[in-house]
Amino acid sequence: MTLPLIVGVDGSDASLAAADWAGHEAAMTGRDVRLLHVRPTDFWTRPQDDRKAETGEYVLQAMTRLAGDLRQAHPGLRVDVETVTGPVDLTLLRTADESGTLVLGTRGNGGFAALTLGSVAQSVAARAQSPVVLVPPRAAAAEPGYRVVVGVDPGGDCRPVLEFALRSAQDHGVVLRAVHAWQPPVPWGAGPVQPGEVERHAIEHQHAVALREAVAFAHTRFPTVETTTAEMSGSPARVLVEEAEKASLLVVGRRRHRPVSALGPVAHAVVHHACCPVAVVPHW
Repeated sequence: MTLPLIVGVDGSDASLAAADWAGHEAAMTGRDVRLLHVRPTDFWTRPQDDRKAETGEYVLQAMTRLAGDLRQAHPGLRVDVETVTGPVDLTLLRTADESGTLVLGTRGNGGFAALTLGSVAQSVAARAQSPVVLVPPRAAAAEPGYRVVVGVDPGGDCRPVLEFALRSAQDHGVVLRAVHAWQPPVPWGAGPVQPGEVERHAIEHQHAVALREAVAFAHTRFPTVETTTAEMSGSPARVLVEEAEKASLLVVGRRRHRPVSALGPVAHAVVHHACCPVAVVPHW
């Protein structure tokens, strides 16, 4: 059974963009969408205006309108609505682990009540055992010209990251761009001893081979997806943020053994600065 895409909705522009993105993805892949609003457990201690914005009737009407908009945009799409009360981060985290893929906006300002999704989205992405897609407010699911880019670290178990990206490229019928950026062992152009041209080419060749081998290993499950590779020296975070400027979806990995509340430095920078949706995929 194919699991639905779960969208955390708080009424903010980013969460509405997340719902639009999920509706587009679900229509492309034959999945359902479930819109989920989590009312915080401290609801009754909040200011009266916030409580009014969180009343069940108001939220249900807003969620129902959003579901209707998605169905109208994607005829035949099944969209369900659910509202629950609980700790926002823990509820979303549990939902992510059960759903397969959770979609969240990167900010939660100005929604039904302030400080709901935005303050916890990165925490959920850093702790979830399943992929979490973070969508910025300005993101748009645009076709044609859909472009999937994946950041690859051949030094780790990057297969789950590559497989997520390959599946997305396959669903959209597009070429996948796999990018590996690496830091030189010493800053080239600085320091008393510099690598010679032969050594530099050898290092570049080593990284290129590692990238191609990692992609080929994951590619066995998606043999019809065309993939291009690019490897370059430089800050991985900077390179991927630049790649995101031309991407419709950027896929990055997160090591499971990191502290439970922290994204890695590359994923953290990409989520903060990328202008497109970012899928954070856990791996070992």
